[in-house]
Amino acid sequence: MTVDLLPKVVIFDLDGTLYDKSALARRLILSSLAHGDLRLLGHERQVRKKLRGTPFDSEEQFYEAFFAEFPHPDKARRWYFQRYMPLMIHILQKKYTLYPWVEDVFKTLKEKEIRTVVFSDYGCVREKLEAIGFDPQWADFLFDAPALGGLKPCRDSFAKICALLEVRPEECWMIGDRRDTDGLGAAAVGMPFSLYIRGSRPGIDLDAGHL
Repeated sequence: MTVDLLPKVVIFDLDGTLYDKSALARRLILSSLAHGDLRLLGHERQVRKKLRGTPFDSEEQFYEAFFAEFPHPDKARRWYFQRYMPLMIHILQKKYTLYPWVEDVFKTLKEKEIRTVVFSDYGCVREKLEAIGFDPQWADFLFDAPALGGLKPCRDSFAKICALLEVRPEECWMIGDRRDTDGLGAAAVGMPFSLYIRGSRPGIDLDAGHL
């Protein structure tokens, strides 16, 4: 993408964009099977897909609606926060690491005084980043979709990031590995988007004005 003016903010998706998430789903399934949580994991995937793009007024309202979709909401809530998310972080720490380009790109953007955001559809963003070797201080802001009120491609979540950072959507640039979530959400607010191709390095030539 070539731009006349460099963006004020670059927003990165996390899973699949900052690291190769190959086999993560399989590892979560196998671990859940071993702990007798496979049915809960299946419900989680179904509910997440059902609520994708739906706006909520708050993080609390999102999680109320999220867990209400499970047969046993209280049990699902305990499993999600006490077992599932810690399991995901543990697997990331043991099996996954950042793409080689990540540190350099974030530091280059900081040197150019372009703010950076990591925006994930899951919570525990800081913990997940640390698990894959990302220093959270490299990014200026960390956001998760539930805290913003809706899973990608929820328009309100993308708009809220822009409002919090006091920038217009067209002054940002979204980089993510999924058109149906990262891309559609960016398009909904008029934000430029680039699809991240696994294993590549985002094309960034800031001196020339190319992104």
